[in-house]
Amino acid sequence: MAGIGLMTLVATVPLSPFHPLLPPGEQAIAPLRWLASAVRLDALSRDAVAGFAIVVIVGAVVGFMFALREAWRGGISMRTAIWMAVAFNVLMLALPLLFSRDVYSYSLYGRIASIHHGNPYVDLPQNYPTDSMFSLTGPAWKDTPAVYGPLFTLYSSFLTKAIGSVQGLIFAFKLTSVGASIATLFIVKRVSEKIRPSRAVFAVVLFGWNPVVLFHSVASGHNDLLVALSIAAALALLYAERDLAATAVLTLGVLVKASAALPLIILLAVVVARSQPGSKLREFAKHVGVVAGLSLLFAAPFLQLKDPTLGMADLSTHTGWLAPSKLFGRTLQRWLEPSLGEAVGSAAAGGVRLAFASVMLVALFFIIRATVRRAGELPPAAQAAAWGWALLLLMMCGPVLLPWYIVWTLPIAWTLPRVPRLATVWLSGLLAVSEVVAEPANSPRIYEGMLIGVHYVITIGVFAVLVWLLIDLRRRIRGGIALESVPPGEHEAAEAG
Repeated sequence: MAGIGLMTLVATVPLSPFHPLLPPGEQAIAPLRWLASAVRLDALSRDAVAGFAIVVIVGAVVGFMFALREAWRGGISMRTAIWMAVAFNVLMLALPLLFSRDVYSYSLYGRIASIHHGNPYVDLPQNYPTDSMFSLTGPAWKDTPAVYGPLFTLYSSFLTKAIGSVQGLIFAFKLTSVGASIATLFIVKRVSEKIRPSRAVFAVVLFGWNPVVLFHSVASGHNDLLVALSIAAALALLYAERDLAATAVLTLGVLVKASAALPLIILLAVVVARSQPGSKLREFAKHVGVVAGLSLLFAAPFLQLKDPTLGMADLSTHTGWLAPSKLFGRTLQRWLEPSLGEAVGSAAAGGVRLAFASVMLVALFFIIRATVRRAGELPPAAQAAAWGWALLLLMMCGPVLLPWYIVWTLPIAWTLPRVPRLATVWLSGLLAVSEVVAEPANSPRIYEGMLIGVHYVITIGVFAVLVWLLIDLRRRIRGGIALESVPPGEHEAAEAG
């Protein structure tokens, strides 16, 4: 409570490093501003606030880890866990937009469709420089077509048609994120209590008290929470033995953001593998029909020949400062370019990205194979564990890694065994401290230091977690140990580490 409260106060002050570029009038509610003023936070300089923010975020993460430990040991009641989580989520509505300008991109892509009557998968934001959202949109995205799923783009176009003000759109996207987050919380609570009641409180605290979920995802209005909701709902439907509905829900998640494709692929593989020999093709066709039908329904307004992938081809070219593939590729490029030339250096960096992608694909193959081999006796939690493994690898091996990507895995992390579950916990902490200063103008010196720290400390930590995860996966595959099982000789009571 102290950690979340102090982060909230830092997010309240006008010179907060947590703020992206904000439109006039976007601020915290009056009681929070009064409280921040009462403790003299608003009297500090930009650098002083940023320095204090670093201490506060680290403290909040430490408090969160302690809460997780207590939740695992039974020291927190479910009633406390769920209602505190709801309160934390609602509190985010009282804050201005935090950390990310993605909401402006959502809005501008929606306005291209609803106001300018264009196709956001073809028409670039820079074609509309007079739009009210253009000056707020991040520089890297002004010449980038929409990279989100057509369902989310349709939703964005609906909101932008109904709401004209920038502040109104910010609140609408944040309200969407809060709603998705709270819905996910209650689904996680219900399913975990039925499947693994000893882990239910831990599952709720891991998602609902997590600083990276609250401040980097909910308060930033990110659509990744809709993906998290689709994954949690799909698990609930699998538990209710409604596989076709689970396929439909995961398809909707993919139509928001492509990351939900991995759970969908695993689900389809399991459905086909567990079907009777004479009905495999029929079951496959039925589920693929649902996927294709929903995809065509929502993609139809945007289909064209210039980019039939609807932004996926462009998205694959992006890289991020936090991704391990970026660090190693850039390092190798700098070593090779002075002696072998720019072309060789660029090719080497591309080779590193390809190597990381190959590792992910090979690991995914073994995850699917191990899951399919048990398809006939596979409980829902075991399938969710396979989703969790795949999503963790996608997040760490991909060319872009952002703090809010962790929310894909959190709703199902409680189904995972010790190593991938602890990997999810440690990644939550690393990603929470990976972004303190949202914009260079907020505090230039601390922003520069943050980039260096992220690239050479946090990213190395993420890579270490990836290696740890791959070693455990290899042990399980070679030893025939199920992806959700506790290895022989280990006791669940000792799994908290």
